[in-house]
Amino acid sequence: MPPQTLVLRGIIITSAIFIFGLVATAAIDAMGWDLTWTAQFYHAGGPGEGWLHAREFPWNVLYDYGEYPGVVILACAMVLYISAFIGRVPRQYARPCLVVILTIAIGPGLLVNVILKDCWGRPRPAEITAFRGDKEFRPVWKPGGPGEGKSFTCGHCAMAFSLASVAAFYPIHPVLAGCGLAGGITYGTIMGVARMAQGGHFPTDVLWSGVLVLMLISLLYYVILRIPETTTQPRAPTNSARRQSSPTVR
Repeated sequence: MPPQTLVLRGIIITSAIFIFGLVATAAIDAMGWDLTWTAQFYHAGGPGEGWLHAREFPWNVLYDYGEYPGVVILACAMVLYISAFIGRVPRQYARPCLVVILTIAIGPGLLVNVILKDCWGRPRPAEITAFRGDKEFRPVWKPGGPGEGKSFTCGHCAMAFSLASVAAFYPIHPVLAGCGLAGGITYGTIMGVARMAQGGHFPTDVLWSGVLVLMLISLLYYVILRIPETTTQPRAPTNSARRQSSPTVR
């Protein structure tokens, strides 16, 4: 595939993900679903300050240990990258590993937990007056600035969605990559339900965690590291190669 075509495809896919996020946000905002969906998990006067399911299984397990799979994937990608760098495994594994490493480092690590959470300023559901908090609800498109809340975006969800970065191995292991992409999106969505059940995030917080991580994966895969251009699926040896490598019997 020509480099220009590859970059154009990456820009188109990344833009499509961003547009999907905008359209979905507009729909959620117009229908008031940020509040109505979150309210399904809240019961005034109940235990847990009204968030009945906050410490129930499986939501408590997802909160306490839900980021561990991402840490494991990151560690595996780092070991595999070093192995490829020193020649222990084929070098074609190096760039897909970089996609995984950079997705987790830049996505959940820098963009979500350092920049957006500290600077956007959106109160969590448990902090707003609708759920007996002391702050006003802010739509996702109206940031309040530093110190006004850390609801946007969801750090746990971003880490869960980052499992989709395994899709970078598609040229080498298509089935594994497809399962990683589907599994990451599914796991991120489940994590989003858990965080809503605990009063920690709104649906749009979850949505944009997924959108930002998937956009980052697309940019790294197509535009920055250009995985399809530099990585090919291992080929089985040809008959002539087998004959050359096999000992001659006299």
